Amino acid sequence: MIFFRKIYYNDKPLVLTTDHEAYLEAYPVAEMYQYFSGATPRSFLQALQVMDRPGSPGAIIEDISETALIDQLQAMYQPIQAGGGLVFNEQGALLMIFRRGKWDLPKGKLDDGEDIAECALREVSEETGLHRLTLRAHLCDSYHIYSQDGDQYLKQTVWYTMSGSSEEKLRPQKEENILEARWVAEKEMSLFAGRAYEAIREVLKTAGCKW
Repeated sequence: MIFFRKIYYNDKPLVLTTDHEAYLEAYPVAEMYQYFSGATPRSFLQALQVMDRPGSPGAIIEDISETALIDQLQAMYQPIQAGGGLVFNEQGALLMIFRRGKWDLPKGKLDDGEDIAECALREVSEETGLHRLTLRAHLCDSYHIYSQDGDQYLKQTVWYTMSGSSEEKLRPQKEENILEARWVAEKEMSLFAGRAYEAIREVLKTAGCKW
């Protein structure tokens, strides 16, 4: 079984894999991605430079060693862990938030000494105002690279499915630049997914959301 991990940068996928050809066979869209060989600092830097270019769809780095790919990634980018939730109400509508011009899912960074599932519940509650939340199951993890104050970070977000009540009043957290929180029915999903980050659309697809 081949290893691959998709990491987002500039809303574009950087794919790490142990078998480039097998990945392309499974995901033909990646044929347009720029290919780099070897888990080296040079490969990572060049891949991100390519992804900085307008119109660049993504990049792939291949190495026969999964360990080498992960070790090099963690050596270059400071890891941050976060938790988030896909909250569904009694009617099956999904809770989404509007922040910085995009529709998003509630999530946030792990506090010291906190369990990641507790983090996900806390962040959903803080960002949306919901308190009657029930944790269901771990859904998936997403990854993205970003810069802040001159430092480079690799953020892993652990996503959980949750249940919430539409009877509770939604209170978007203004301090986190959240302008709106709302329940989105499946028939409306295309309007909201179209204005979401690519990583969020992938999480929505993993959850079985259709648009």
